[in-house]
Parts: sequence; structure tokens; C-alpha cells
Amino acid sequence: MCTAISFSKNKHFFGRNLDLNYNYPQTGIFVPRNFSFKFKKEKEIKTHYALLGVGIVVSSYPMFFDCINEYGLTFAGLNFPALAKFSEEIIGKINIAPYELPLYLLGKYKSVDEVKEALKDISILNESFSKDLDVATLHFIMSDKTKSIVIESREDGLKVFDNPFNVLTNNPVFEYHRFNVNNYLNLTSDEPKSRFSKDLDLKPYGKGFGQIGLPGDSSPQSRFVKATYLLHNVTFKDNDDMYNINQGFHVLNNVSTLIGECNSDLGSFEYTIYSDIYNVDDFKLYVRVYENNCLQLIDGNKFNLEGNLLEEIQFKKEENIIDLN
Repeated sequence: MCTAISFSKNKHFFGRNLDLNYNYPQTGIFVPRNFSFKFKKEKEIKTHYALLGVGIVVSSYPMFFDCINEYGLTFAGLNFPALAKFSEEIIGKINIAPYELPLYLLGKYKSVDEVKEALKDISILNESFSKDLDVATLHFIMSDKTKSIVIESREDGLKVFDNPFNVLTNNPVFEYHRFNVNNYLNLTSDEPKSRFSKDLDLKPYGKGFGQIGLPGDSSPQSRFVKATYLLHNVTFKDNDDMYNINQGFHVLNNVSTLIGECNSDLGSFEYTIYSDIYNVDDFKLYVRVYENNCLQLIDGNKFNLEGNLLEEIQFKKEENIIDLN
């Protein structure tokens, strides 16, 4: 279970919840322009755009859960079990494994339009990094400062969808989520007026009556609707980055999952391991982990963009308490 969002107010912001029933040793990762990208089937890329994100590093190889590049192109992979179907190598296509996709696309391209054009020649390869790791069954959201897309590799091929909602969760397929939002068109942030009957004088007796029917459970379709409603109704402010970042975290918090809320078939609980918001224009990453409510900042501008070694930044898991007396 995961939820990703993209929004703009003067500057652009992108973020996600990572919800799992197990905890990877995820870290912040910075990849400079001259760190070499090696691929299963394609030629090595020795120079590329710098990347900043969250993921794991295996044998010095960055595997991003979500990331941005220095030009503001963003990426996140979200669980898409059973529905994600990747291909064997296709001659004449650019064959990229799921874990290679953010490196290839964000390393080479600056915009969603460039990515959409490139995806016409790409096949997502059914290969894992090693025998010790499974192929991640994911679909993907990518955004820039003006638009968002969803990428799904399915039984009937690679699909790319324009995403006006700027939200992605998990199963079912994106067409379902896109249509399902129509079921909630009566929701409003305004005080509702009675349409029950012209003969009855019915009035709200409290706040929030316009949101009756807004889903509150943790299922993917409900999180999609709730995140979409909040993202398109909460207020963002001109020229107030931290206010907007905090609003983004509040949206993610409304679709987050607590330990004990959702038990998996394995007997463990799915929960929001971390939430993050990228200030895309400023190349900055703000992270909040489950164990520590304090925002933790990684500033991509403080690294050597021209370097050739990736850097890992550990998150602080202990609760940061400010003693006021």
C-alpha cells in the first residue's frame, strides 16, 4: 500500500507514503552526475542528471523508491501486485528492468513530455537485480512542474496515462481509479444545500456535511479518492514553501496507515514506514519516518553535483522532542 501526490503553488512539490509490512534499510540517496549507471541489457550511462531520493543501496547500486532529478522530474514506484506484468527482452526495444527505470528516465530526461516520447521505445524487463531479490511488481507515477502521468506494464502491454488527479495508489488499474472518482462528484468543501426534498427544511447541524461519503478506510481505491479530494480542496499559499510542504504532509497523513491497522496474510502489519515531500524547484527532500515525527531535510544543492560517488544519508529514527521548559 502506498500513496503518491503531486501539487504546485508557485513552486512544485511531490511526495508519497511508503506503506509496507516489512522495513527495508531505506536511506536518503544522492547520485551525482558522473556516477555510472549500468543496466542489464542496455549500454552503460556514464554521465547524466543528478538524482536525489529515498531507497536502498545494494552492492553500491541505487534502487530508488522515489526520487527527483535536478531539473524537477519526479518518480515513484507503488505496489501493483498481480496486475504488473513485465516482458522478456524484446529485440528493437530499449529493455529496462523496473529497478533501472528511475535511473534511465530521470538520468536522461527533463520533462514528462520527453518521458512519454521515450516510453514508446521502452519495454520494462522482467528481471530483478539479483537472485536474492524478487522482481518488484510496481506501477509508476512521474510528474514535472506542469503535468503527471501513470505508467503501467500489464498483460496487454505498456500503458501510459495522463493523470489530472496528480495522485496514485495501488490496485486496481488506473482506468478504474479514474472512473471511480465520478462516484464522489457530490462532495464539496462548502456548506451543502439540501436536495433531499423541496418539502422538507433540512439543514446541516455541524461542519463537514459536504464530505459525508468521503472514504476513510485504507483500501487503495479509497485512498485514491480521499487524497484526490484533499489535494484539490485544501489551501496552498503563494510564496510560502514551508506552509505548502506541511499541507502536503497533512494530506499524506490523512491516507497513512498505523501499525495494527492492516494485518497482512503473513501476520505482520502494513504501515507507513515514511512519508516525504520534495521541494522540486529547490532540489530539497523532506522526510518523516514512522518513529520520528520531526521533518528531516536533505538539500541536494549541498552535494557535489559533478562527483562520481553516490552518497547515503541515514534517517534519524529516535523521536525528536523539543523540551520547552
